[in-house]
Parts: sequence; C-alpha cells; structure tokens
Amino acid sequence: MRTRLLAALLTGAVVLTACGTEADKPITDAQRQWVDAFCGGVLPGLEAGLELRKQDPANVAAVKDGYVKLVSSNTTAFTAAEKRLKELGAPEEDLRDVHERLVKFVTESAKSYGDAQAPVQALEPDAQFLEGAEKVLADTNVVTSPEDLRATFQELQKRPKYAAAIGRSAPCSEIRSKGQELGQ
Repeated sequence: MRTRLLAALLTGAVVLTACGTEADKPITDAQRQWVDAFCGGVLPGLEAGLELRKQDPANVAAVKDGYVKLVSSNTTAFTAAEKRLKELGAPEEDLRDVHERLVKFVTESAKSYGDAQAPVQALEPDAQFLEGAEKVLADTNVVTSPEDLRATFQELQKRPKYAAAIGRSAPCSEIRSKGQELGQ
C-alpha cells in the first residue's frame, strides 16, 4: 500500500533526523514554525494510516471508512501545510531550493488526495474495495518527485539546528512515536 510506504519513509527520516546537536546560531521562531508545518503536513495522514491498518479486513465497511478518513486527512493536512509553508517562506536563503521542493511535494500531494476523495467515497464497500481504492490513488497521483520529501529530511539532518528542532517539534515527535507503532 502506497500509504504504508510513505509512512515508513517519513518515520525513518524523522528518526534519523532527531540525532542532531545544537548549531552555533539558535533556530528562530519562524524556522521552528517551518519545521512544525513540515511535520504537521504528514502527521494526520500517518495517524489515519495507522488506524486503517488496525481495521479488520473482513469488516469492509470499517476499512472503507478508514480509507476515506486517510484520504481526507491527507488532503486537509497537505493543503494546510502548503498554505503555512508558503506563508512562512524558506527558513533560510540557502534552503530556498529545499523549501520549494517541499512546497511542490505538499501541493501535488494535496491535489492527488483531493482528487481521490470523491472516487474513493463512491466505491462500494465490498471485497474489491481496497484494490479499487489503491487504483484510484494511483490514477489521481500527480506527485512528480516523491523523493523530494526524503531529500528535504536529508538536507535538514545535515544542519544541526534543524536536526535539533525536528527532535523537539511536537508533530515530528509524534511521527517518530507513530513510527514505533509501525515497527520502524
């Protein structure tokens, strides 16, 4: 399931990133907000994905409800992250490219999940539901560079103050905690 792959990618990246040390210059409040917006954009979808995994596959109606919540949570969270990241702008001039890649990723993700909402909701809760829902997500996916999310984490982990900020960020800590539920 694509959702599980995204969750595993994010969790692994956040766990790795949390091992930084303090930088010479302290992180500003705007930079801290940028980190929170970054992780806050992926946390709701991760939580919904975990809830979906807990559903009994035999209870297709509950699986459908969980899947609809997953799509809806991702749409809302990625849309909010896009708005907030655009408001904040790049956290530093030399991170402008990282910021632009991240904004592109969340924008495309919000569109992909948004476009999937109605078709997933329209699917019948039957034995073919999961296959149909996965096909809908594949068909509506417009994310051109999913590796941009991992590249963003990798760029930030090279910078001690951002690595430390990710370690202290509530949404990033939640991702790390939820990742432990996934066995990461």
